[in-house]
Amino acid sequence: MANGGLRLWVGTGVMLAGMAGAWAQEPFVPAPNRVLDPIEGNWQTLELSEITIALCLDGFCGTLSKIVVPREGLTEEEYAAALAMPPESYTDIRNPDPTLRGRPMLGLQILTLLPSAKPNVYDGEIYNPEDGNTYSGYVEMLGPDLIRLNGCVLYNIICQGQDWVRVIPVVEGQ
Repeated sequence: MANGGLRLWVGTGVMLAGMAGAWAQEPFVPAPNRVLDPIEGNWQTLELSEITIALCLDGFCGTLSKIVVPREGLTEEEYAAALAMPPESYTDIRNPDPTLRGRPMLGLQILTLLPSAKPNVYDGEIYNPEDGNTYSGYVEMLGPDLIRLNGCVLYNIICQGQDWVRVIPVVEGQ
């Protein structure tokens, strides 16, 4: 992984089903009264960006909902330029596919997860916007408000993790 780790400076968004040929698919809308899975919610990365994990057609999808630009790895000029831009203007410039480099980062799906045979573990794929690559990996629930994201290479032999904490919504008037 780039720069020795999963230094994700990412956030959340909404996943909508796309076009399949000329036929539009309806957006995925889960049942309103269902019990949420423990993995669902907003999660804060070490860099203070946020990922929203929600039920989707592929299992559970994690999208960037808040982007915080880290200083590490950037020159002063790059950092100043990034801070001068609104997060909505950040694009996937490190993607190896030139046709995807213009897509917005805010709202970008970076996680696709399915429950594992192991309790509190969700297997899947992790897109790393720092290097534009997708890795196999898993997310483990360490507690009700703590998860560990593990990105892996070499058939899941080498994995590197990062702990994320649940973002507790602030209730007005409290």
